[in-house]
Amino acid sequence: MRIGEVAQIVGISARSIRHYHRLGVLAEPDRTSGGYREYDVADLARIARIAFLSSSGVPLREVAALLEAETGGASTSGSNGGDPAPHDPAADAAADLAAIRDGIDEQIAQLTRQRDRLDVIAQRAAAGLPPGLLPEPVARALETCRAEAAGDPELAALLDRERDLLDLVALHGDFPGALASSYVAIGADAGRRCAYLDMLAGFQRIEGRRPADVEPEITRLVDALLSDADLRALVAGPTPAADSPTPSSEPSRPADRTGPTLDQLLPDPAQREVLRRTLTALGVLP
Repeated sequence: MRIGEVAQIVGISARSIRHYHRLGVLAEPDRTSGGYREYDVADLARIARIAFLSSSGVPLREVAALLEAETGGASTSGSNGGDPAPHDPAADAAADLAAIRDGIDEQIAQLTRQRDRLDVIAQRAAAGLPPGLLPEPVARALETCRAEAAGDPELAALLDRERDLLDLVALHGDFPGALASSYVAIGADAGRRCAYLDMLAGFQRIEGRRPADVEPEITRLVDALLSDADLRALVAGPTPAADSPTPSSEPSRPADRTGPTLDQLLPDPAQREVLRRTLTALGVLP
């Protein structure tokens, strides 16, 4: 049989068979007087096995070892008790296949996460919300606040930065349920929205100033944060007992990355001083 006939029977391309030869998983057959490769039934069967293993996810570099394990059996390097343990090709093949299967499981999990995230992004796009993994109720609360700040470009820019910071929280891991509840409460109540926007405006006023020069405003902001449970949750975060999963359709994500530090998220010294004093008063920081 010529290479084209073999390719047609097995259902692969002649290029694939030539690739098997180049990798050494398929020995070159004898050639005709005209220089053509001539394949027999044994070659055909091996090519079919190689194609089957490759389509099952086995890398071609490992195919040869698996095929040899079918007929190689166990071999020993000696019969005395002190000699190395017998080499078992079948056991090696089973271990290799298990590792390949584990890799496929990881790929399936990754593809499932990607599919779930695309579903969330599509739902958010249909609802007129920006892309990301921020829970929809939180995103809607921020949109409500931003609508009220539309006449103040600087305040609107602060809300955009707030959403960016919250997106970092959502992308790093599951969004804390208590934090989401605070934003939802703020978005649903005009008085709370006013207090929230006033807090953001206060942070804006002290940005770029030396902490000593804006001490009264720092103190006012700390007092405002400590006196309002929802505002306080925005900077202190939920306690482990109070935290619960966010009631939304967002998929959970493994928190396998190191999150940004406070200095990275809030590089301004005066703003950072507000958080430091608030967290110290709450016992979060020593």
